[in-house]
Amino acid sequence: MGTVAEKELDIINVQEETDPKTKKMDALIVIPAETPNSVNKYTKWLEIGIYALIVLVSQSVATILGKLYYNKGGKSTWLISLTETIAFPILLIPMIFNCTNNNTNKIPNLEYHDSKSPSLMTKLFIYVFLGFLVGVGCGLFSIGLLHLPASTFSLISSSQLAFNVLFSLFMKLEKITPLIANSIALVTISSLLLALDSSNKASSSSPLSNHHNAIGFICTLIASALFGLLFSLTDLLFRKFFKKNTLREFMDVIICQSFFATCIILIGLFASKNWRNLKTEMNNFELGRLTYVMILIWISVCWQLYTYCLLGLIMKVSAVFANVITTLSAPLIPIMSVIIFNDKMSGVKAISIVLAIWGFSSYAYQQYLDELNHKGDCNGIEDESTDRQTTSI
Repeated sequence: MGTVAEKELDIINVQEETDPKTKKMDALIVIPAETPNSVNKYTKWLEIGIYALIVLVSQSVATILGKLYYNKGGKSTWLISLTETIAFPILLIPMIFNCTNNNTNKIPNLEYHDSKSPSLMTKLFIYVFLGFLVGVGCGLFSIGLLHLPASTFSLISSSQLAFNVLFSLFMKLEKITPLIANSIALVTISSLLLALDSSNKASSSSPLSNHHNAIGFICTLIASALFGLLFSLTDLLFRKFFKKNTLREFMDVIICQSFFATCIILIGLFASKNWRNLKTEMNNFELGRLTYVMILIWISVCWQLYTYCLLGLIMKVSAVFANVITTLSAPLIPIMSVIIFNDKMSGVKAISIVLAIWGFSSYAYQQYLDELNHKGDCNGIEDESTDRQTTSI
């Protein structure tokens, strides 16, 4: 004898065979060749590809234009620092559009915490502190770009990924694995090789002294550490502190920290009295006044495109994936600088590029494995819930 559920299924099958209305309905049912879910999946990955491409191109172009500014007569590190943050009001346009249409969109891989929302003064303190990190980091990056070739600068900047992982491990946001340890070691060795590379030292054909190279290396390394700390702190805040973890809340953090970073850089620009030399600098610029202004404008636009598309990657995939895409520009910028500025591509730099790519790939593969395990756990939970529902029936 069959169970009650089997008998009910037999009755349903008999009704379907004898009922002419059911047959007519079956004739009208057309199975689509491609489901909406598959179309949405393709659209999602197309958007991810576009965001990743814009992140790589905008970051590379902004770095190359910054070096062009220095090579053609520009000397103000404060001005280049300012271009990295001052155009942040551009982000208000997509923020208003996206947040009104999708105000409840959650950031992936971050849990919802049903806790009290932080007070206004607490948020203000967080924004000021993060803005301070951004402002100091931008200033140090500008000094590093002034004293180093663009290729060397970009490769040293790739150590930001290693610092981000180290701070995340310290804050218990990430677990150490062989692949992550391999990534940290490779990126660290890549930066150390550049520090010991004799082709970066002063020569008769290079205007940079050993002293300036050392300053550039130290400033770039410290700036990479600060931005690695910034990413880890932001991740920690959204995991443990903020309440909603929505796009609106994340955009608030980005725009407010950019505002305070701009204020800090402006204070430095006027306190150092560097602003008095900007008019003379523009008049004496080798490529002309119009080119001088256009270079600064396009640097500002590129950095905001970079920020917006980075947010897109965070919302579509994860913050870790966005950070990996960002660091992929490390091998791209040296190739562009060799073509545009005739930078020397020594054997040490080539090895450094290979090690950097290897380190990024190792880290990205670990995140891919983590995502597969996460999906497997989710599917296991769904299967268990399905089995329970079947058993209850």
